[in-house]
Amino acid sequence: MIVLSLLKLFVLLISLCVVNAYEIELCNNSNRGDCNCGFGDIKTYVFTPGDYQRCIHTFIPDSADSSNPLPVLVSVNGYGQGRLFPGSEAVAKARYYGYALFGIGSTGPFDGAGGFGLEFPANGVINPSNPTPCSASDSRDYGYIEGILDFIANEATLDTSKVYFEGFSQSSMFSVYASVCFADRIAGLWQGGSGLAKTFHQPITPGWQGQCSASDFDTYGNDCCTDHFCTDCTWWPIYPRTCENKLIDCIATYTNDNIACGTDFYAYEAMVAEGNDARMLSFSPSSDGPGGHRNPENKFSWMVGCLGIVDSCSDQCEASFLECIETNSVDEFARCEVELGNGNLSQCTPGCAPTLEMLKTSESPVINLSEGNFGTQTGLGVTTVPQQPSCNNAFGSFEDIGYHNKCRPPVGQGAAVGEIETCSNAPTPTPPTATSIPTTPTSTPPTSMSSCSDTTLRLKIVKNNGNRITRNCGWVGARNTVGRCALDGVSAACADTCGTCDTCIDASLRFKVIKNDGNKITRGCAWVINNNNRCLFDGVGDTCRSTCGKC
Repeated sequence: MIVLSLLKLFVLLISLCVVNAYEIELCNNSNRGDCNCGFGDIKTYVFTPGDYQRCIHTFIPDSADSSNPLPVLVSVNGYGQGRLFPGSEAVAKARYYGYALFGIGSTGPFDGAGGFGLEFPANGVINPSNPTPCSASDSRDYGYIEGILDFIANEATLDTSKVYFEGFSQSSMFSVYASVCFADRIAGLWQGGSGLAKTFHQPITPGWQGQCSASDFDTYGNDCCTDHFCTDCTWWPIYPRTCENKLIDCIATYTNDNIACGTDFYAYEAMVAEGNDARMLSFSPSSDGPGGHRNPENKFSWMVGCLGIVDSCSDQCEASFLECIETNSVDEFARCEVELGNGNLSQCTPGCAPTLEMLKTSESPVINLSEGNFGTQTGLGVTTVPQQPSCNNAFGSFEDIGYHNKCRPPVGQGAAVGEIETCSNAPTPTPPTATSIPTTPTSTPPTSMSSCSDTTLRLKIVKNNGNRITRNCGWVGARNTVGRCALDGVSAACADTCGTCDTCIDASLRFKVIKNDGNKITRGCAWVINNNNRCLFDGVGDTCRSTCGKC
């Protein structure tokens, strides 16, 4: 009897350890660790799925009810912890359309390319024999994603069949990794300014992913491509083999995005080859939208409309909306969507997702629809021969278009080839596990509004009297911070000090850069746009946040 009782106690302790490994607690001053607790409508939860604490920042509209559970959009920002703020556009759009918004990111270590804190799988080595490295041993953040999905599964007011991920640039690459590995639990994703990197192909990502392993890039930097080229690599961040589980993938890139244009086409091809519902939007820059490495204008409308997070507007509403539009433009689309939301357009339900024709009044991209779907609209015409994006820079294999000027693998080396691992050999998805979730929410005032970093570079600043000075962000925060943040270009470069982390723009100021050879030069963000590798110079990513995908 004593032995049996001890055995039962042992089993109980083991089960508690398993649950506690994913125990998720409401953030407070005692358990917050490196997480910033939310305030107002934002509730933050903390847990430690592995060696590092992670945060889940949540906004769940008051309309959430177990009888009508809401869709969930998980927004990834690997350069910070993914904080949400009550007054942000992201939260306002979630409230308007009626979906829950989760913000996720990293509390460190920020040891990835460009200071990225979420870990991609398998040391960045993806190939036909290991196309989908989807286990806890492949990435320290696999358990983080699993814990988030378990959290959603245990919340009755959230719809587990309508979970979507989104991110921009490298953060959207992480969204692809998460969505493919958990395709049985994620319905779709939005890829802004990204796609699929291919080994021995241009364009090359700023962190040389796909051309070098993560450890080799960390050790050798740009030289890894010439001296330590990854002959075991084929793609990055993952190949979209989802087997019986199918994803919606909305891929949005500007044709003058020298980082991502071309990778969007690779992603579209791979998604279609694996039977996923791919929707590629190739935007051209215009006077209304300058393009470059950024999301399209009215990005949340495009995101919700393309993914179908909520039901698309009716045909009758679409007709009313098009009558509202006086001339196609970004601002005119926004004006008419406000009219729709205010109930001023006939036969429209406020909060419906804009249709493709409605969105094309904002910007009109070249559109490829692998299954003829957009949002919850169907029958729009299936793309049989996809139209390649008209990128400013040529894309394709090194053999076809030539080597990158800093990536010349030794003669005879190339990408790993072979038959892609069959679904029968792919890892089995892990079923949801029980997660401890508090039922009595409390709110903790913020201790910091930061979800980004100030640039470390010295900036060329023009004072109000016209005098030109060279200063850093420490000078901005030392005194008269409000006045100094108001100087032209300062708030974009010193986003943490000035409280402008939620505004994703490049700084207009010129700045001093120390090159790899030790020489100092003065440049602006236009110089960075011309060569995405320049984002890797110290401080440049935090100065040119939009171009370098750091927001």
